[in-house]
Amino acid sequence: MQQENSSRYWLDILVANILEKYPEGELIVSSGISPSGPYHVGHAREILTAEAVVRAVRETGRKIRHLHFVDAFDPLRKRYPYLPESYEQEAGKPLYTIPAPDGESKSYANQYFSEYEKSAKKLGIDMEIIWTHELYAEGMFTGAIEVALKKRDEIAKILFDVSGREVAKEWQPIQILDESTGKLNTAKFIGYDYDTSKAHYIGGDGGEYFADSNKGQIKLDWRMDWTARWKLFGVQIEGFGREHATKGGSYDTGEVLAKEIFGIEAPVPIPYDTINLKGESKKMSSSLGNLVTLLDSLEIIPPEVLRYFTFKSRPEKQLGFDPGLGLYTLIDEYAKTESATLAGEEPEFKRAWQIASLSGDEHVVSTVPFSHMVTLYQTAQGNADMVLEMLRRTGHEEAVEIQTESIIRELDYVYNWLDKYAPDNIKFEVQKDLPEVNISDDEQKFLDELLINIDDTNMEADKIHEAVYNSAVKTDLKPAVAFKLLYKLFLNKDQGPKIGFFLSSLDKDFVLNRIAQKG
Repeated sequence: MQQENSSRYWLDILVANILEKYPEGELIVSSGISPSGPYHVGHAREILTAEAVVRAVRETGRKIRHLHFVDAFDPLRKRYPYLPESYEQEAGKPLYTIPAPDGESKSYANQYFSEYEKSAKKLGIDMEIIWTHELYAEGMFTGAIEVALKKRDEIAKILFDVSGREVAKEWQPIQILDESTGKLNTAKFIGYDYDTSKAHYIGGDGGEYFADSNKGQIKLDWRMDWTARWKLFGVQIEGFGREHATKGGSYDTGEVLAKEIFGIEAPVPIPYDTINLKGESKKMSSSLGNLVTLLDSLEIIPPEVLRYFTFKSRPEKQLGFDPGLGLYTLIDEYAKTESATLAGEEPEFKRAWQIASLSGDEHVVSTVPFSHMVTLYQTAQGNADMVLEMLRRTGHEEAVEIQTESIIRELDYVYNWLDKYAPDNIKFEVQKDLPEVNISDDEQKFLDELLINIDDTNMEADKIHEAVYNSAVKTDLKPAVAFKLLYKLFLNKDQGPKIGFFLSSLDKDFVLNRIAQKG
């Protein structure tokens, strides 16, 4: 079903413009990242930007393919801190030729891309994976290589005119895989024979060699490689990081190179900003260690929630991902949007939810606040049946009735979040045995009063909280001291979850016995 042009959602506006530009035929959108290290949440934006276009275009009935290029022919720039010292000698070599750090995968590139591929599948992304080094080895880029070499001076002029970058006299629009070193930055170009499609060069060891463009021994300079793909695959839409979208930057250069060198039109650009860790100005980086891997993020939130998080904002907006307490807000917002949409309402981010959805009209997360799920999970020590029973006792009978599967599924995310990212002050464990607590006379008076008052609460959260507060006031004990005492008795900690909800989730007899200090 085609979206109405009146939609103000960024994706609908973008797709309307794309369909106007390309009114007929199958569309091609591409993405691509170098598999140079662990993929983090920020890398999700590359494939999710393309995925958003795919979903919205298919809603209109048009066909579209998502091509994802694995740039395994790119060199390892340097030895990153997470790599052994032995990898110093691998810098400059193509990623597909470098041994995998895990000692098991086919190559360095395969190890890290396999993680990304698993994440893409979890995210429900339908993309065709293309390993560029294999295309070079098949000779698919030979024609583009030879065009680039013949038009070397034109390319150099374009680079200068558009970006102000002046290349050296010896510069060529190619990189040669040096037979003597296995690297892409040590060969010195001598010439090229168009009859044999071979480049003559001096290797890093001083010897003379020949590199065959039909056998994957020559690679285009990355700017030419980018534009050559557009031509070879007919790419019409592509997202890329904002750093490539600056005036005179990579895309501006590519746009002119595409037209003047390859005689094609550059794809519709979709520049996107970074996804940083919340509160940090620097983008996530494997080398800096300030990251949450993409696979790890999908252990603490459902794929639909990460899709929603990305799709609800315009691509050019920088996003902050908070794997800590910010997860409460994100999951609860998603749940609220999901419930409202499924109820036929018009929440603010309805379209983002629709594009993010992978399960039709089923609830992905429950309507129970995530913070409450965290409390109940710990109170029940992970027992799903106990969690369901506690939910019934704390006013969530309807959620248990119609969202049981969602609740059970959500408990896995709660467990992983508590294990990896939850702040220490959120974690607790109900003490089976009475902790050793020094109780003053004033505190004992408070407990005696509370034991009387709590019996009238019917174990309702708000009434319990009120009973605790009133009992403290009546016995001249500061409420803060009273709350701390209860946390000590039940958790052996100075703080914990909201006392009313927490106590209401426990068995009444257990609560009364613990307040009476009977074990």
